[in-house]
Amino acid sequence: MTRRRDPFATALESLRSRAEQGLYTPGRPVVILDEARRLNISTTPVREALVWLCGYGLIERAPTGGFLAPRLDTATVKDRFAFRLQCVLNSLSGAGRTQGREQGLNGSDHPDRDLAANLLRAVKSTGSAALVDAYQRVCRQLVQLSSAERRLFRDLDREEDALVSLFADPASDLVEALVAYHQRRIEAAPLLILEAEAERGAMPGVD
Repeated sequence: MTRRRDPFATALESLRSRAEQGLYTPGRPVVILDEARRLNISTTPVREALVWLCGYGLIERAPTGGFLAPRLDTATVKDRFAFRLQCVLNSLSGAGRTQGREQGLNGSDHPDRDLAANLLRAVKSTGSAALVDAYQRVCRQLVQLSSAERRLFRDLDREEDALVSLFADPASDLVEALVAYHQRRIEAAPLLILEAEAERGAMPGVD
């Protein structure tokens, strides 16, 4: 007989995916009973999964009880990009930068062409679990803008490839390039939100 999957794991994976894809309308309730019915499980694992997602910053506690999809406004988006940039810059400065270069931020013999992987490796090179946790938390919160980012910035692949190539050269203008990369997104925050809202509105069965 096939063993049924853990209801909590089912709820956590589904709710996390939906939150990261921006399927919940910002500021609107995430209804536990509706999600339990959708997943054909009881409300308890759904509630537990939502509590976990609050820790990730993907869901918020409602002031009057229950859970909400986080509001997506210009100031918040700007702050998240700025905070992500600061995490990376802290990792590339001083001892963190030296340690990261010695370890090979680009993977040395096995260079990684993915920008996200290079950025995470840089942050991990500091050895600071608190910094890594903060960095990953804000990255999760920005995932729901990734599709909008790709549509808005038609040169995204070329832009990210150029950044990745700078990780291989200790004498490169990596810091300046990272600042420009994030500043572009900070300035485009209102447009990114509009793109994300348009995408969500075009999806069937979205709240």
